[in-house]
Amino acid sequence: MTGTAGASPLAAPERPAGADPTALVPDDPFPDDLMDLPLVALQVLHSRLCRQLEREHRDPGGPHPLTLDRLRDVGVELDSRLIA
Repeated sequence: MTGTAGASPLAAPERPAGADPTALVPDDPFPDDLMDLPLVALQVLHSRLCRQLEREHRDPGGPHPLTLDRLRDVGVELDSRLIA
């Protein structure tokens, strides 16, 4: 997992005018440790990744590998909270 310590999934990063703040593009920061996030922050991160994946599926190159990895990591963390 690549990331930036202290990155908040609730705060949309600075983007050019017209960019969608509801999606998490591969260049956006990503938390190093998902276990430290509150459930609501994890759910917001999941939502932003899903929005990005929807966009990338429309791209001829398909989904970005980093988006897929991040979405998998968030899904694993969400699942682990169900088990705990």
